Amino acid sequence: MARPTFHTAHRWDLEWEDDVDILTLRNGVQVKVYFQDPENQQTDLLIRFPPGYVEPEHAHHSTHAILVLEGLQIVRGEHQRPGDYLWAAADVPHGPFEYPEGCVVFGSFRGPSAQHRYPGSPGGEI
Repeated sequence: MARPTFHTAHRWDLEWEDDVDILTLRNGVQVKVYFQDPENQQTDLLIRFPPGYVEPEHAHHSTHAILVLEGLQIVRGEHQRPGDYLWAAADVPHGPFEYPEGCVVFGSFRGPSAQHRYPGSPGGEI
């Protein structure tokens, strides 16, 4: 019987891509997808926010966790630096998030969709 094994994704083997589908963030936000499993509803990825980016209050149809790796993330006035960890349950509004100097985070999403939902948008009432 074969032993289960860990799988490896090296950051240098992954390309930064403009985020248009996974999180539905635009305007310079890029992602490196480490792992995606639609059957188990899991997505793990790096997210790079450009300097000056502001992410308005939003929610996701998934639980998720964020680990700050580089730069500064400001959440409702509270500064998050490398090593700081944040999480939220599915459908819980959070933000706004500010990235005055840019930021790279590791994001892990569990649920039907990591896409952002905004107040007042079609299907996005939170």
